[in-house]
Amino acid sequence: MKKTLNRAGLGAAISAGAFMAALTMGGQAQASGYQLREVSGTLQGSSFAGMSTSSLDASTIFYNPANIGQFDHSTYSVGGTLVMPKSTLKNATATAPFGQNVSRTDYGDMAQDAFIPNAHAVWKLNDNLNMGISITAPWGLVTDYDNDFAGRFFGTTSDIKTTNVKPAFAYRFDNGLSLGAGLQIQYMDARLSKAVVTGAGTEAASDVQGDDLALGWSAGMNWEVVPGTRIGASYTSEVTQHLEGDIKFGSTAAYNDQSAKAEVTTPEFVTFGIAQDIGEKWTVMADAQWTNWTALKNLTFNYGGNISNLGGAVTSTSEYYNWSSAWFGSLGARYQYDENWAFTGGLAYDQTPVKTEHRTVRLPDSDRYWVSLGTSYKVNSWADVSLGYTHIFGKEAHVNLRDSSGNTFSGDYESSVDIIALQAKFQF
Repeated sequence: MKKTLNRAGLGAAISAGAFMAALTMGGQAQASGYQLREVSGTLQGSSFAGMSTSSLDASTIFYNPANIGQFDHSTYSVGGTLVMPKSTLKNATATAPFGQNVSRTDYGDMAQDAFIPNAHAVWKLNDNLNMGISITAPWGLVTDYDNDFAGRFFGTTSDIKTTNVKPAFAYRFDNGLSLGAGLQIQYMDARLSKAVVTGAGTEAASDVQGDDLALGWSAGMNWEVVPGTRIGASYTSEVTQHLEGDIKFGSTAAYNDQSAKAEVTTPEFVTFGIAQDIGEKWTVMADAQWTNWTALKNLTFNYGGNISNLGGAVTSTSEYYNWSSAWFGSLGARYQYDENWAFTGGLAYDQTPVKTEHRTVRLPDSDRYWVSLGTSYKVNSWADVSLGYTHIFGKEAHVNLRDSSGNTFSGDYESSVDIIALQAKFQF
C-alpha cells in the first residue's frame, strides 16, 4: 500500500511539474499554417494515426475528449517534442524605390528550433465517468530574419505562442460508447516585426505585440463497436483572441508609438478515424482532420492614435492572408512485439491553407509529407516510455510580394522538418 501511494505521489508530482512547464513555454515552431500537431510523443511515431481512437496513454486525449472515457485507471502522461525545421531561400530578388539596400537575397535558414512540452492526466471518478486535462501548445510560429534581409519590409520576426488548457469529462456506456466534452482555456502572445520606410535611403523597425486569454470548447465520441474495432470523431471550436498591446518604432521621428489591438482566431477543426486490431499483435489506424482556416482573411491592427508623420493619419494597418481550409490525413500501424516492446510507423499528408498568391515571408508554407517511426517500452507495471521520430518533406514554396511603398520581393523556399518526441506514462 505504501509503495502504491508513493508511486501515485510521484506521478502527480511529475505531472504537476510538467503542467507548470507547459504553462510557461508556448509553441515556437513552424507548422502547416501555424498549427502545432506535436502534443503527444506516443502518437508522433505513427504520424498521429490513432489520434481520434487511441487510449494508449493520456497524451492521446487532446484531439478527442471522448478518449478519456476508455481508460480503466487513473493515468498521467508528460512529454516533450524537439522540432527542428529548416527553410532556405533561393532565386530571390528585391527592389526598394526609396533607395534602401536590399542586396542581401541569400538566406541559409530563417526557421527556429523549438522544444514543445505537453502534460495530460485522466482520473477515474467511477465505473463510467472519467475526468481529464491536457496542457499543450497547439498553435505557434517563429520565423526570424536578420535586419539586412532583402524582404524585411514584408517581415522580420514573427513570433506566436499559445498555451491551451483543456479540462474535459467523458462518460462510457456499457456498449463501449464513450462521449466526452470540455473547455479550451487558451492564452496567446503574439509579436510581429518588419522594417518601414522613413525617407530616401532610411528606414526604421516596426514592432507590434499583444496578448489575450480566451475560451473555446470541444466534444467527441469514441466507440468500440465490436471488440478490436474502434471509431472516433471530435470537434474543436475556434477561439477568438482579442489581442491588446502596443506598436513601437524605436527612436525615429517618422512614426509614433501607440497602443494596438487586433483580433486573431485560431481555427475550428474536425477529427475522425478508425482503428482495427489484426490478431493479437497488430493494430492498423487511419485518421483525417479538417481545419477551417478561412477565418484568417486578414489581420488588422487598430491603434490608439496616428502612427505616421509622413502624410495622412494612419490609425490602422492590415496584412492580407486569405487562407483556405486544409486537410491532414494519416495512416499508421502498431506492432506489439512482446509484453514490453511495441513499434509504430506511419505516413501522413499535410495540406497547407496558404494560397500561392498570398504566401508571405512570415510563413512560406507549402504542402507536406510525413514519414514517422516510433517505439514504446514498458518499464514496469506502472510506467511506460515512448519515443517517436518524424521527417517532414515540404514542397517548394514561391513568394512574390509588393507593398504600398513600391517595395518588392520574390523568391523560392525549400523546407523540411525533423521531429523527436519523448513521452512518459504513469498509471495507478
